Amino acid sequence: MALATVGLLMGSSNCSASIIQFAGELKPQIAGPPVPTGTGYSMAIVDTVARTLYFETQWSGLNSTVSASHIHAQGGVTPYTYPVGPNWAVALNMAASGSGFPTTASGSFSKNYSITDLGAAYIRQENGLAPAVTSFTTAQRELAFDNLVTYLGSGMAYFNIHTSGTGGNGGGSLANFFQVVPEPNSVAIMAVVLGGLGFRTLRNKRRVATSVQA
Repeated sequence: MALATVGLLMGSSNCSASIIQFAGELKPQIAGPPVPTGTGYSMAIVDTVARTLYFETQWSGLNSTVSASHIHAQGGVTPYTYPVGPNWAVALNMAASGSGFPTTASGSFSKNYSITDLGAAYIRQENGLAPAVTSFTTAQRELAFDNLVTYLGSGMAYFNIHTSGTGGNGGGSLANFFQVVPEPNSVAIMAVVLGGLGFRTLRNKRRVATSVQA
């Protein structure tokens, strides 16, 4: 189903301005110690009308097992600069209970998200709500989602993978900010954005997705 979704979004990108694709290359979030290791990429395909987000990531060579994984986002911060201290609010929790996010040092993951998956603290942050508020209106969720799309394209949202244990980086090991891919239907442009990482995987998935649609 995920591959069919990618094919649908990529295939419709030329006729619908509602589709925006973001991508980034996973690199160490901090200098250490311990020094983070590993490589990878992440990408997000957003439908701004349906307010859905397809997310995909692949990584290898982490210094320990995965303990958590999120997209963090916050407005009014220095773009493309990881925070010193606590991470920004969790907009999406990739490794939530039951998500199936791998805990291994190498792995891959993909999932579709909607406004109902946004983190509570992030929704409160974007709507100026008190910490005690735990129930949100559709309008509040939609505002938070729309802001996330803006943050993804302006260096105020990043994806990270946390690692566990004494050899891991609990605050974040690998991470990436996102860049807008000018033409979501172009694998060549995606390859440039990712510096070659994941190019073969994305190309193969595009072929499979095309066959699924057919």
